[in-house]
Amino acid sequence: MLRLKFTSMFSGLMAACALIMSVGTTGAEAVDVQNDVMDVTLFRGAGNNTWFEVYFKADLVNGADKVEVETLDIDLRPKRDVTLHVKIFNPDAKLPLIITPGGNGDTDGFGNFARNVAVAAPDFKVIIYDRRNLGRSSINFGDSPQMIEEGEDLHALIEHLDVAPATLYGMSSGGRSNLVVASKYPEDIAALVLAPLTGGPLAAARLSEEYFFKYLNTESLTTMTHISDSSISSMEDLGKTPLWSAYLERNQEHYKKAFFGTHIDDFLSSMKTSGTHLRSAGDQTALGMQDRNLAALTVPATLILHHGSYKDYLHPITNSRAATTLIPNSSLEFAPFLPEILEHLIPFVRSNTPALRQ
Repeated sequence: MLRLKFTSMFSGLMAACALIMSVGTTGAEAVDVQNDVMDVTLFRGAGNNTWFEVYFKADLVNGADKVEVETLDIDLRPKRDVTLHVKIFNPDAKLPLIITPGGNGDTDGFGNFARNVAVAAPDFKVIIYDRRNLGRSSINFGDSPQMIEEGEDLHALIEHLDVAPATLYGMSSGGRSNLVVASKYPEDIAALVLAPLTGGPLAAARLSEEYFFKYLNTESLTTMTHISDSSISSMEDLGKTPLWSAYLERNQEHYKKAFFGTHIDDFLSSMKTSGTHLRSAGDQTALGMQDRNLAALTVPATLILHHGSYKDYLHPITNSRAATTLIPNSSLEFAPFLPEILEHLIPFVRSNTPALRQ
């Protein structure tokens, strides 16, 4: 019954999407004014929304620059073959809140948001980290879809830091990896914040292309590298594209060596696997997650949406509302600015997150 209900709900959205988008297996042609702002470190479309100023490169509020911070590079081996770059604000606090940035974002881009939360709630141990292959974390493409690999990394990080159960705050793509943890390791989580949820057929098509399939598409690569007849035949070629040139520029020599030591076929295979996984969930409420798995979640959850508009096709209000009918013990809040986010977030964390034993 649930599947019939949501298939019907999405049929209208699919028809609307068909008017503005035509997508092939590994390419896309679209006119999407609301979400067509491109930056390798941002959410798609962040520049069109107030949450851009809240989350990415946010201005610090009073006192945030004085919050104590601990910066770590945490090697999760042997459990996970990856090292994650981590910042912990209020490291001696007792209520753990883990923030997973969205898009291809990292602690440099989203760290000020974490600081702003930490100064508003000194009892929160606010943890933010770079996912694998982003920011200052190490390279490992893995065999599973990217959000699955990231979810397993986060589970290992929670164990390493001994902060279970923690509240997880995931933005867009960060929320997808957090959903993996919520589904597979509910004991890790005190509560779940999705801010915002990504879902729907257009999001599945656009983001599978933007994050993954474009590396398999010669036309897309020509645009990225400004070289005619471009194709990815080596990691050296990949290093010329915007995301990966930025990664190489900011990172340590041994990470660069690992990047160039990766076989290009392994990278391309990973892009195909992850893109196919994301694309396949276009008829589900949350990208990368089956509706039955949402309905099976056991942790308290809240969805924080930055808009009440139907124009954001990557984070549709329809999908956030649908998610609250699926996820037991969940709610939806509209919070476009930091004060509204904090007004909802702080009591939610305090009421659901047990203090760490210290």
